[in-house]
Amino acid sequence: MSTMIDVKRVVNRLLGRGKVVAKTTESREKWASEAQEGEFAFHKTNKWRQTPDFMIQTDRLLRHFGFTPEQYAGKVVVDVGAGSMLRTRFFTDAHLVVVEPLADRFIAEIPGCDLNNAAEVYSLPAEQLVEPLVGRSDLVISINVLDHCYDFPQIVDNIRQYLKPDGLAFLTFDMHDKADHMHPLSLTEKTCKPIFDNAKLRIEKLTTGVGDALDGAQTYGHGPFTLNYWLRRADV
Repeated sequence: MSTMIDVKRVVNRLLGRGKVVAKTTESREKWASEAQEGEFAFHKTNKWRQTPDFMIQTDRLLRHFGFTPEQYAGKVVVDVGAGSMLRTRFFTDAHLVVVEPLADRFIAEIPGCDLNNAAEVYSLPAEQLVEPLVGRSDLVISINVLDHCYDFPQIVDNIRQYLKPDGLAFLTFDMHDKADHMHPLSLTEKTCKPIFDNAKLRIEKLTTGVGDALDGAQTYGHGPFTLNYWLRRADV
């Protein structure tokens, strides 16, 4: 069943409006000096994440995508790009792992940052393979992150390596008309599909938008809608 956002997307394409300039890589140097510094400044001044509303919103969002708190109890959940607060606390009794390039700075400089509550924390960019995670993950989840990175194909390849043979990757991010200094990548359905194929990941499900989870907004803050992918290993 088509949603209103799907209808608007088709209409805009037919009318030639909203041309998207896709981009899947950026230099690491530019990402580090511009996007990451901007990201740290944003998190350092953002108080909302430390209020109960943050996890209330997270609960609505993850339930909208079909997840339940007990679903990964006793299993390994890898949060790629966790930010300064753990959305994956939603998953009760899971073995939580954080891969976040700013993790050390967040923990050191943001009072109330709860990343240390994860079982494992790797203060590394998503583009850098974390060897101890290879083949261990029941769920790899990334929320509102991948358009903030610098090498989408490398991230996708790493995610596939983290998954157990029956593991699931869930990736959700804003689709932009074009990249900017805070969002170095502009990812589209057309560009994502061959990258997933090359990494030996198959698309189990694709949706757009977030329903009513964010009070009617269909993005995390930018662009016309989110892209939401459920992915499985295609090499097993």
